[in-house]
Amino acid sequence: MTFLDKNFLGRKFKEYRKKAKMTQEELAEKIDIAEKHYGKLERGLFMPSLETFFRLVEVLDIPLSEFGLNIDKNNLNPKKEELLKEIIIANDAETELIINFINSLKQFKTAAKTTS
Repeated sequence: MTFLDKNFLGRKFKEYRKKAKMTQEELAEKIDIAEKHYGKLERGLFMPSLETFFRLVEVLDIPLSEFGLNIDKNNLNPKKEELLKEIIIANDAETELIINFINSLKQFKTAAKTTS
């Protein structure tokens, strides 16, 4: 799968960074990582974290289809898309809260079914 290939990702990020006419330093600043780290991502030495990957995709406006992920944007629910974006940018504590909330909703739903 192309989205698991460090070298492929690095080449894709470099291609779109150049299209955006940004330096490595400018892009690293926009996605809030060290320039040195971004350079290693671009050279295929590291795999980006999921958070960094999605920040790059967003800032560079890279279609997910470039990574072998075909998503029909016409059929996306705007609220689900908004929720997914919030989950992607959430820090560890916020992620834990989201998971706890979802688990609580599931438990409530299960309890409601058994009392009906």
